[in-house]
Amino acid sequence: MKEYGALHNAFQYQYRDSVIHRLGGGWKLLSVIVFCALAIASRSWSSLAVLFAVLIGLYFAAKLGFRGLWADLRLFLIQVPIIVGLYAIKNGIPAGLIPGANKGLQILLFFLPGALFLRTTPSSQIMAGLKRFLPSSLVFLIVTSFRFVPFFVREIEEIALMQRLRGAAVAPKDLANPRNWKDLFDCLFIPLLIRAIKTAEEAGLSAEARGLGGTARQKALFNRINADERG
Repeated sequence: MKEYGALHNAFQYQYRDSVIHRLGGGWKLLSVIVFCALAIASRSWSSLAVLFAVLIGLYFAAKLGFRGLWADLRLFLIQVPIIVGLYAIKNGIPAGLIPGANKGLQILLFFLPGALFLRTTPSSQIMAGLKRFLPSSLVFLIVTSFRFVPFFVREIEEIALMQRLRGAAVAPKDLANPRNWKDLFDCLFIPLLIRAIKTAEEAGLSAEARGLGGTARQKALFNRINADERG
């Protein structure tokens, strides 16, 4: 059951006195966009290795260390055997293994900067950066969505543990076998989708009940969120 234990704190904001944390939210968001674009454009192993090394350096510069990197990295590693398996089915073995691993690393490098962004940026800072370009209502929606990312990561962990107790083959080591992918979709993705829809409905009703449409109320809410994150 320990395979998913590291996911418990994945993508969760952690306050540290680091240069990455002190960097403005707008600059960090721009850096994430640039890094994701580089991940998409990169094809060679050398360029992907350089990007990965830079990401590792940024995690340590943010004082998150190897534990923080591993907690975020493990979730994205799940997709690598799936991508490799699909390429192997399409191109055969061993012809599909190297291109599949390359594509899996690209996907990992596309999403991991966003994880670092969530780790080092409080909601109030994200909101302040986005309000320069977007209307307040849209900013509120985006920031609230960001806040739910760690929640759904924990949901994945809990659902996976419960399904494994029922005998489902959804452990990371099981995903190397394409025969177990049906369990991944039936026992993990579908329950997660149902829970996400239910959570979104509850969050929407809660927001309406609290009258969070006004800018002043949104600001007060994010002040409380920021205080909770630092606490």
